[in-house]
This record gives sequence, structure tokens and C-alpha cells, in this order.
Amino acid sequence: MFPPPPNLAKIIHGLHYGLRVATAQIKAGNEADHPQDVPAIWDALWAHWLISLVIGVPMLGLWAVPSALLSFAVMSLLITMLYPLASYYAVQGLGLGHRYPPFIITMTWLNNFREVFALVLFVSVNILPTSAILFVLAPVAIWILWAFWRGATQSLGASGWVGFLMLVLLLTVQMVAYALASGMPSGVVSP
Repeated sequence: MFPPPPNLAKIIHGLHYGLRVATAQIKAGNEADHPQDVPAIWDALWAHWLISLVIGVPMLGLWAVPSALLSFAVMSLLITMLYPLASYYAVQGLGLGHRYPPFIITMTWLNNFREVFALVLFVSVNILPTSAILFVLAPVAIWILWAFWRGATQSLGASGWVGFLMLVLLLTVQMVAYALASGMPSGVVSP
């Protein structure tokens, strides 16, 4: 049986954890900063799916089309689980299975933070001309990639090369997920 979704306080705490990891205020995967157990994994995954729905449904205007809403919810759920499954086998293959909970918690909360931050940034810079938006987004994209690399490296307690491999896996899975989402009915694309 699946545990229930986290309450708003746990989601805010997790997003704050993602922010602190992304800004190098704390070391990723530290039990003192955020729980690093199986219930915390479920909280992060539930939050990822809920955040995807809260951001995606209004942006794509899916309220009026029940079939598209259901398709989006199912596709978002599949995308939510794609990286945790792929990374589980990668982490096991690297012999770091004991570090999987801190790793997936860190990476999922970083991803949740990235989605919320991207939405806020998108809304904030939407009034700028296209060239200025690119000027703003390029450093942010580099910072987010660095945060994912740092989070993977620290939470796994491994070398920077392992962190790099996990970042490449994340980017690959995200591209596959977006390719899958682009085939959804009614042109629905997951965030």
C-alpha cells in the first residue's frame, strides 16, 4: 500500500531543503537537515507528482477536457517514477545501494525546487524580450546543473565523476520523458 501524500508543511520543508542544497548552504544527504528514510522518499515522490499537476494542469488548460487531464495525470506519474527507477539500478550497479535513499531524496527535492523556481522565473521574466530572457536563463541553467551534480556527488558520498554520471542519467531520463509526453493526446506535454 502506498503511503498518503505529504501535507503542505512537509512539501515546504522539502522545497526548502532543495533550496539549501542548491545554494550550497548544507551538504546533501545529511540526516540532520532532512529525513533520509523510506517515508521521506515517498514524500519527495508524492510532492513531485503533485507539483507537476499543480503547475501543468493550469498552464496547459486541462480543466475542461477530462480525458486529457487523466492522460496528463498518468503520464506525470510515469515520469515521476522514471528517474527513481533508472537511478536505483544505476546506484546499485555502482555498489552504492546503501546511499540510495539520501540520493533519491536529494535529487527529487532538487527537481521539485527546480520546477517551482522555473515557474516563478518564467512568470517573472515573461515581460522581458527574448534575448534578455536567454541572458537571464543561461546562468540559472548552469547553476541548476551544478546543484544537481553537487547533490548527487554529496548524497552518494562518491567522486565527482559518479555525480556527473548521475547527472547525465537524469538529463537522459528527462529527455526520454519529454519525448514520451510529446506523444500524448491533444498535444499535452508534461512540465
